[in-house]
Amino acid sequence: MKQFLSILVLSVVPATAACAQGGKAEKEVRLFLAQYEKAVPGRDIAFLERVLADDYVHAGPNGTTTNRAEALKYFREQRANPEFRTNSLKHEHQNVRVVGDMALVTNDWIATTTLTQSQIAVPVTDSGRYTGVFEKRNGRWMVIAEHDSDKIQYDDKLMVAGVVRASREYDALTKRLNSGRTYAELEAAGDIAALNGILAQEYTFTNSDGVIVNRTQDLASNETTRTVIRTSEVLEQNVRTISTSSAVVTGKIRYVGANAGTPFDLVTSHTTTWGYYDGRWQVTARHTSTVKP
Repeated sequence: MKQFLSILVLSVVPATAACAQGGKAEKEVRLFLAQYEKAVPGRDIAFLERVLADDYVHAGPNGTTTNRAEALKYFREQRANPEFRTNSLKHEHQNVRVVGDMALVTNDWIATTTLTQSQIAVPVTDSGRYTGVFEKRNGRWMVIAEHDSDKIQYDDKLMVAGVVRASREYDALTKRLNSGRTYAELEAAGDIAALNGILAQEYTFTNSDGVIVNRTQDLASNETTRTVIRTSEVLEQNVRTISTSSAVVTGKIRYVGANAGTPFDLVTSHTTTWGYYDGRWQVTARHTSTVKP
């Protein structure tokens, strides 16, 4: 999500911030921006299809570029199943400059959003810098290019707290996935979707026997699992942040339940690597082993 965050909630300058003494061209641009401002969070696909130029490109904070087709696809997905809601949005140091049929918009932004598909919905605040390029073509303004960059705010305590919450959510999800329900019931409850959202694309899992499972295999395993976890208890947890977007968690968890009807009561140790992708913490790798009594 992160590379699209400015497209979805941050990319437009509120028309209410317009300078009263702006010329006719600037007022015309700001009127267009007011319409764009409503269309973006409102997922007005028809309007966006009209104003995003064929050569439109968006450059995100992580260097990823998005073309018109990709942006519209994302808007449609967000309209059908929004990933987050915007709690607050503030623009600062806004400037609109019009030269002929071209307009340049720049501003700083601060936004607080909450993931809607998270079991533990914790508001996240991001800030950055936005630049938008608009062009008047055939008598109407079009969005040509947008560039969004983050203002890096490294707060180790905040990062650790976020990883701890994500770990707690992942542990709770693991228990729900191994509750004895059918795959159809897990899907209906949203647990499969939650797992799909928390596992990174490059995710791998290595078990005590050295068997390596990738993301696709991990998701599919829930169709045939015969494990039922009745209780789980975190015995030990250590979090170490590596950068602004990665962390490693080590610890021990006690599981009590049954596998194919055979009871078990065991303690596992784990090393879990987390990466911050698309506005959320996701598991990139996990290695577990059984701790001998």
